[in-house]
Amino acid sequence: MAMNLNLLLLEDSPNDAELILDVLQEAGFSVASRRVDSQDEYLRALDQPTDFILSDFSMPQFTARDALRLMKERGLDIPFIVVSGCIGEDMAVECMKAGASDYLLKDRLARLGHSVSQALERKRLIEEKHQAEQRLFLETFHDSLTGLPNRALFLDRLDRVYQQSRRQPSHLFALLYLNLDGFRVVRDSLGPAAADRLLIEVSQRILRRVRSADTVARMEGDEFAFLLDTLKAVGNATRVADRLRQEFSTPFTVEGRQVCLTASMGLTCSNQEYECGEHLLRDATTAMHQAKASVRTRFVIFDTAMHEQAMVRLKLEADLRQALERQEFRLEYQPIVALKSGHVTGFEALLRWEHPEYGLTRPEVFLEVATELGLMTKIGEWSLLEAAKQLKLWQAEFPKIRPLTVSVNFSLNHLANADLAVLVNEVLLTTGVDPSSIKIEITESDIMQNPEAVTAVLKQIESQKIQACMDDFGTGYSSLSYLQQLPITFLKIDQSFIRRLGADDDALAIVKTIIVLAHQLGRQVIAEGVETTEHLTTLRLLGCEYGQGYLFAKPLPYAEVSSFLASGRHW
Repeated sequence: MAMNLNLLLLEDSPNDAELILDVLQEAGFSVASRRVDSQDEYLRALDQPTDFILSDFSMPQFTARDALRLMKERGLDIPFIVVSGCIGEDMAVECMKAGASDYLLKDRLARLGHSVSQALERKRLIEEKHQAEQRLFLETFHDSLTGLPNRALFLDRLDRVYQQSRRQPSHLFALLYLNLDGFRVVRDSLGPAAADRLLIEVSQRILRRVRSADTVARMEGDEFAFLLDTLKAVGNATRVADRLRQEFSTPFTVEGRQVCLTASMGLTCSNQEYECGEHLLRDATTAMHQAKASVRTRFVIFDTAMHEQAMVRLKLEADLRQALERQEFRLEYQPIVALKSGHVTGFEALLRWEHPEYGLTRPEVFLEVATELGLMTKIGEWSLLEAAKQLKLWQAEFPKIRPLTVSVNFSLNHLANADLAVLVNEVLLTTGVDPSSIKIEITESDIMQNPEAVTAVLKQIESQKIQACMDDFGTGYSSLSYLQQLPITFLKIDQSFIRRLGADDDALAIVKTIIVLAHQLGRQVIAEGVETTEHLTTLRLLGCEYGQGYLFAKPLPYAEVSSFLASGRHW
């Protein structure tokens, strides 16, 4: 089968041109050719697709060397063979150095077909190698999902820009770090495939808000970095942040659903105090975390105080990772009292961390960090097993106190995990505790982040005779339709309402409404933050079943629980 060849022939002799075409056809080529013999015609011909160039060395006011030079100036790389009636060895070598694939004498055209085939094959191999290198580059230095540069390429470009700024102090650039708020909830709710499509749409939108000279990279997960190069003024970087915020003001559409996202951003600008480019990335990331922790703003510019806070955070993370292994976690137990009888019926197990340097640390200091580090699953497992073991000992020591229960707090990470029911069953088998003695607590806000998944797991737990409690009720945004469906036995009124009883009529109205609503839905109520006898009296009058607070006892170390129960106190 003949090989098609789109040939550009530089030849001032029609007879020689016809001879060359005959030789190529005999060699198996199906040739479509254009013949030119002047520079102007040649330049016009280069504007059209061409597979190959054959050129006489010398034409009127035009040579093969000129043709090679003009082709290279156009940025073209077309196989080029010199075919001449008379060309010296030195001139032939010069043409080869200039980019010619080969040279032939017109009286020796027998190997023309072979020479063209070889040149085309070399071109094919070069192109395949180039394509393979491009694929390797893309795979190595670009994110496979969004096509954006990845961390490795971003750091390389950051280092180049940083080195340029060291040589030219007037060269300004900035680094912006962006994290999507609430992306984890979207992924858990819609699934990983939808989350990936959302990330693709996010990347396409943010690219519209930067210049072509800037670099946007997907660093990991839902985090993106922006290298804003060659700034005329530092203030231009803040305008980029403003444009990005505007982009997130419009909802995204995923699988026909509208998804609202916000972004937390941190910014740092180049200065001569930085020792390397990666330090700018570190500080921009630190500023992003500050923005994420702030309620009022989603955009923060780095200052040196943040670095000190970041170092504290880094130490906290390192210590937390080792806390379980070093057995530094503790549980304290706060009594829960049946308000009608005034007797203790159980305890809530409250997590504490016995930090080796700072002493007993309350959960508000470390729980958020532990959640971000993915440690809450293991911490929850340890808490449940530890609380169940202690409860078994107290039940054996005080057999006349019935019921005696323990409530254990779980995070959304656990409640969205179908394996929780398996874990609970293993703990019950290990400790021998009656399932009705264990209660699972989860906050209202956590439940409403993923109500379908939480409901499914709570139903599995309910089938094991374990009761569930919605904690901090009244502080979140519950849907009453979900509240009806959730397998919840207890609603726990948040202490912020209970503490205002007697001083705030609105608080009384809210507490009364919650109790009436709970009873109508067949739920029982536990009031947190009971601190005065007035609180106790009011809650009894309202028909609240249980209370918990400093009026009865502060959270107790496990060693003090036995003496507390032995005292037989009631209210």
